[in-house]
Amino acid sequence: MLAVVVALPFLVLSWLDSYTLHGQAIVVPDVNGMLLDEAAGTLRKEKLDFEIIDYKYVKGAKENQVLETRPTAGSKVKEGRKIELTMSSEHEPMQVIPDIIDNCSLREAVARLRAAGFNLTSHVKVRGEKDWVYSLMLGKDTLSNGMQIPVGSTVTLLIGSGEDEQPDTTPIIDNSWFE
Repeated sequence: MLAVVVALPFLVLSWLDSYTLHGQAIVVPDVNGMLLDEAAGTLRKEKLDFEIIDYKYVKGAKENQVLETRPTAGSKVKEGRKIELTMSSEHEPMQVIPDIIDNCSLREAVARLRAAGFNLTSHVKVRGEKDWVYSLMLGKDTLSNGMQIPVGSTVTLLIGSGEDEQPDTTPIIDNSWFE
């Protein structure tokens, strides 16, 4: 019985060492910046598996270029480990313009546009109710509520200056002398 009690833990630990490949590790190669096919070949050569977990838009990056790996390059892992890849996308993320045009004040519009990820230029004042949003521009293009434009676009608000709207220039005709 004593021999079994002493031998059993030794056998179990020896089996665990061989099963878990204790002491054996592969260094994760640096595949950042590589295109998917090249990165896949490099990882397979090291007997590592991979999985694409996310796509991000990075201006100037080629489509399907490796942006990040997890675990990072230089980390030690076991053979067959799945390396998670974040790849570049050619599609710029778009955002819907919130319902601000002719529907809210300057203060609310600024808050909603910034929350949606847009940048703002100096506001342009037009005749109308003070600080009322009358229009939204992207460069020379007039935008409308619900349109989609790239996240981070710089837009210009056209807001009321507080001056009365166009004065009524219709002549007043007194018809009382015709009676």
